[in-house]
Amino acid sequence: MSMNCSYQPIQSLEQQVLESLRQLSLSDGGPDVVSAGQVYDVVATAGAVRVLLDPERIAEDALEPLADAIIPLVESLPGVDRAVVKPRPRSIAGRDSLPGIRHVVGVHSGKGGVGKSTLTANLAVALAQQGYAVGLLDADVYGPSAPTLLGVSGRAETTAAGDRIAPREAFGVRMMSIGLLLPEAQALIWRGSLVDEGLPQLFNDIDWGGLDILLVDLPPGTSDVHLAVARVVALSGVITVTSPGQVAIDDVRRGLEMFADLAVPCLGLVENMAGVSCRRCGHVGALFGAGGATGLSDLTGLPLLASLPFIPEVAVGSDSGEPVARESAGNGALFHALASRIADDLKLAGRKEAGV
Repeated sequence: MSMNCSYQPIQSLEQQVLESLRQLSLSDGGPDVVSAGQVYDVVATAGAVRVLLDPERIAEDALEPLADAIIPLVESLPGVDRAVVKPRPRSIAGRDSLPGIRHVVGVHSGKGGVGKSTLTANLAVALAQQGYAVGLLDADVYGPSAPTLLGVSGRAETTAAGDRIAPREAFGVRMMSIGLLLPEAQALIWRGSLVDEGLPQLFNDIDWGGLDILLVDLPPGTSDVHLAVARVVALSGVITVTSPGQVAIDDVRRGLEMFADLAVPCLGLVENMAGVSCRRCGHVGALFGAGGATGLSDLTGLPLLASLPFIPEVAVGSDSGEPVARESAGNGALFHALASRIADDLKLAGRKEAGV
């Protein structure tokens, strides 16, 4: 394997990685691996870099030696703590970006009951309050809850032209839920071929308009829904929600492995219900263990995007359809800080006013 020494440091970490990879070629005198299209994608998040190789452009026996050459090269760059190199799954080649939508981000949890849907709704509202065009698709077929969380009721309706589904709007968020499209009993048995046939329709038949970001509330665990979503649409990444306890962390690991196999990057972890503050003395006590998400972040190199305490007012707002993130102060400030972090990571700022 030859080396083409032409590395010039530039601003973004992804670009630095790509520029450094131009030093590598699979043959003497041949094109570098970037120019040859052998590097499919580079995702850098808070010091963790994932390099995806295109196995259709690389001989099978060259994949492992190339990965072995890439890892130390990337990890030598300033700001890189850990590098992972994997071939992209061949099955994702047909995924499409949704017209007019800049980023599609899934929100996932390893198990139910960790506040994933509540967090998704409040994150969507916070992003909308910050001026972004935001959509929320509730694809949790096991328990669609976005209508309750955002105070939306009734059945879905079509657009004036009658050819597409019109999203509902609440708190500046355009939303649609499987719960507004199907009777509850039918939603709960939405499996197998129905998922494969229905999910493309769910994504493509909704008239979202131009969006900066579409958040997709995924079911907990790993299922055919996750696989179908990854086949249908090119996800910019997923946010993984967990509680601090070890049982929840173990379930999260399986989800992270699934998304890694699907070549979907994880934007980071959110630790929910990290503790509860006593209203009398202010002492913060652990509800469901402590330190699990921090340990997983250290182990995987994924950033811990936020550690959120249990706040009774958040639960009250969820039940009443009044998300706390509608206000940027008080309890809503935590979700606005998370929204700002996500917007920065996806580079949303500076382009929202220009439209999509």
